[in-house]
Amino acid sequence: MIRCKGFVCGCGHSGTTLIATILASHADVFLPFEETNVFFKWAPLALYRYSKLKRAAIGAGKSVLLEKTPRHIRRVDRIRRLVPGAKFVMPVRDGRDTVASLTRRLGDATESLDRWISDNTMVLAERGSTDVLIYRYEDLVDDPEATIEKICTFLGLSFDQSLLDYHRSPQRWFTLDAQPQHAALRNQQVNQPIYDGRGRWKTELGQQELMELTEGRGKSLMQAFGYL
Repeated sequence: MIRCKGFVCGCGHSGTTLIATILASHADVFLPFEETNVFFKWAPLALYRYSKLKRAAIGAGKSVLLEKTPRHIRRVDRIRRLVPGAKFVMPVRDGRDTVASLTRRLGDATESLDRWISDNTMVLAERGSTDVLIYRYEDLVDDPEATIEKICTFLGLSFDQSLLDYHRSPQRWFTLDAQPQHAALRNQQVNQPIYDGRGRWKTELGQQELMELTEGRGKSLMQAFGYL
């Protein structure tokens, strides 16, 4: 029986894969190591595919089913309707570092900035919802034990120090087919101990994007999440 149905979502490059990998190492958790995007499908198809995940979790003897698709931040209300009792874990990360990281992947600073603002506007709108836990990537880096324990409590999971050793059982999230260089880098990143990715914006972020985040349309979000 599945007693908790959790979804990790938010802006990409904010730590969604990291926390999903950590939680997947819990003995009670079943998590597919792929972004299913299932709730962008036609409702009957979405439910059918999600039911397959539930059957797989039950077959594996797990009681908690987690799914990680960052873009599901755009389908939170739909998931609530289709999956009663769903819970959402939403990491946020300093917009300067996130935009720098996304730009390196996408090659488009404007698109990266727009995505951070759009996705995190939706995250902020969920603040205070009882079925949502929002936490900062930076807090996970500073105090991983306390942050992971908080997330476990939210999901009804027992906390164990062994979760911090998640990297001892490497997982492969990203295939090498479409973007081999990016996939190899991302697989390496998520299969190492929690790393401090803060401050990359100081050498990688363009001045225009920096101004948009500190003085322009991203400023209110940066303030709301405690980055300014």
